[in-house]
Amino acid sequence: MSNTSVGFIGLGLMGNPIARRLARQGFAVTGCDIHGPTLEAFDEEGTARAADPIEAARGKDFVGICVRTDDQLRNLAGDGRIFEAQGDGGIFIITSTVAPGLAQELEEIARPYGVSVIDVGVSGGHHYALEGKLSLFVGGDDETIARAREWLEAIGTISHLGPVGRGLQGKLLNNLACIANYGLAASILDIGVALDFDREQLREALQRGSAQSFALQVVPGMVGWRENSTAEGVADLRDLLAKDVYLSRDLVAAEDPAMSALQNACHVLLRRMDQAASELAGK
Repeated sequence: MSNTSVGFIGLGLMGNPIARRLARQGFAVTGCDIHGPTLEAFDEEGTARAADPIEAARGKDFVGICVRTDDQLRNLAGDGRIFEAQGDGGIFIITSTVAPGLAQELEEIARPYGVSVIDVGVSGGHHYALEGKLSLFVGGDDETIARAREWLEAIGTISHLGPVGRGLQGKLLNNLACIANYGLAASILDIGVALDFDREQLREALQRGSAQSFALQVVPGMVGWRENSTAEGVADLRDLLAKDVYLSRDLVAAEDPAMSALQNACHVLLRRMDQAASELAGK
């Protein structure tokens, strides 16, 4: 495996630990980020660094992508230059949470260059990435998934859901369920406060009953109830979650009642986070 080359572009919160994990599993990794300090922070032993994404991709067996937005991914790959640099037989792996249609669009652009595309929605935090315990929602053809299996299994457990685009659809549904649950958990605790409960005492009590959930565990940190919460941190997380909420709206028809219910619950959380950011900023 040591001869298997990987260019990994986007070394942020998730990209950095994924790239480190791949290097620790024996892949020859070149990390890339256009933000200088972020690139400098990628100091994994045995890896290389490149500031230019095209150079990071050149001749690589695999190119992993973990940029933040659709526009960033389209600007990176939409003109085909990165696929030309990677070359025939390469596999381009999208781990960003972007629109499923964008992954399908890039698959078409990559095909004339002999590059295969798969989309991999990742679930789990950076600790899971470093331990190779991410949950992977994967879209792509069977032959490409088979060729990419070592890469994928190095970072997590595979659920192959169908052709390109299906991995991101699965990831968006996963995130939609999570964010809706966070909104419900925040609402339950706000109702408790309105009834003169101590919020934390109530949360701990609910966690010992049938209401217990991961959402109740993490929502205090999401809406600014922790001592170390900051307005900037809450606002940044809110924007990240909102991106997935907005992307998920296009999965089904706008009038779909199930989607409407989930979107409503998600927007409860987004509004609550807006309120928390304003309160923490002293507004």
